[in-house]
Amino acid sequence: MKVIVLAGGEGKRMWPIQTDKCLIPFLGKPLLYHNLKSLKDNIEAKEFIIIVSPQVKEQAGKIAEDLDLNFQIAVQSNPTGMADAILSAKDLIEGEILVVNAEDILEPKAYQLSGEGDVRVVGFKVDKYFPGGYLKVTGDRVQAVVEKPGEGNEPSDMIKLVVDYFKNGKQLIEYLQKASTDKDDSYEVALDLMIKDRVEVTFTKYEGVWLPLKYPWHILDITAYFLSKLKQQIPPQAKVSEKATIEGNVVIEEGVKVFEGAVIKGPCYIGKNCIVGNNSMIRQSNLEEGCVTGFNCDITRSYIGANSWFHTNYIGDSVLEGDFGMGSGTVLANLRLDNHTIRVGDEKIDTGRDKLGAVAGKGSRVGVNVSTMPGVRIGSGSLVGPGVVLHEDVKDNIKITVKQEYKVSEYTTSLTSYNQFKVKINH
Repeated sequence: MKVIVLAGGEGKRMWPIQTDKCLIPFLGKPLLYHNLKSLKDNIEAKEFIIIVSPQVKEQAGKIAEDLDLNFQIAVQSNPTGMADAILSAKDLIEGEILVVNAEDILEPKAYQLSGEGDVRVVGFKVDKYFPGGYLKVTGDRVQAVVEKPGEGNEPSDMIKLVVDYFKNGKQLIEYLQKASTDKDDSYEVALDLMIKDRVEVTFTKYEGVWLPLKYPWHILDITAYFLSKLKQQIPPQAKVSEKATIEGNVVIEEGVKVFEGAVIKGPCYIGKNCIVGNNSMIRQSNLEEGCVTGFNCDITRSYIGANSWFHTNYIGDSVLEGDFGMGSGTVLANLRLDNHTIRVGDEKIDTGRDKLGAVAGKGSRVGVNVSTMPGVRIGSGSLVGPGVVLHEDVKDNIKITVKQEYKVSEYTTSLTSYNQFKVKINH
């Protein structure tokens, strides 16, 4: 069997995150590495065909080589959906194939498709609307696939995950080439054509972890999942003060320095060459390599990309892509006081999260004594100047400052001696 790994696409909903979704690092390794390793360890695959966008080709090949996979890379030049992605590799596809998404987090049992059928897909029961493909089913037979039906129009409570087995890969290519639609659902249209032509399409119900990566705050869910798998590991090359506290499942990589008074409460990952400063508190967070937390920082349930630096800050439930700098006294607020879930952007996208701090693109900077409101997004390469209270998104490469006006007048001081001061206190 060949495994078709879909790692292309634009990730338009991920702004301000610039890194390709499959290359976002977790625990020091790209997401694609984690998912390819899981596939390698849990299914019998003859070959992997990894479909990527042009800018990811080199990195994806290196990841596959590191995992010692038998693989080929196919490039999707114009990211216009799943059908286009698979057709970009049509000359490589034959025999039995399994189509999977490179960014979804699934447990290994999701790949064990049971039952009969020329085509087998995986269904997952949801309790609220998800903007994806829904299955119309009778027993274990799929009657139709409905892409993004809109809330209230769902044919069932079962969505289709991207774990699709085809007994004949060439047959899939033929139907994809026949599919015609004005929407971004050619793949689903092809499946419907198969069903109408009496190709047997069945489904397996999957009950387990499923974490899609559609929006940047989903990075926090994936971070929590990977952190939950950690066991404590502290190499002798790391320099951890005897006056620091390490609790729970904490992984500290080589070159890390943890100074006096610091507290790291697991699960946590501290990447290579990070510095955890005096009296800093890090809880349930992922810090990629080269990060520096100066004196008295509190980093809680956050994803911190490589080479970010802080000093006397609070970072709660935030996603900072990397190369992020923050001035002293700045706070990334993460909780609304009216008990509403956090809504993001002008379109008020409901994240479904009670707590969400800032989401910042690579290379952004935030000056001293800034306060960001929950769910604010800061574009890559942007600067938020000192003292700003930021309550709306900042686009890429934008500078925001506040204009402060002084009122100047004469003043005559009335000096108080030390003895006079003591008398006032005593009274």
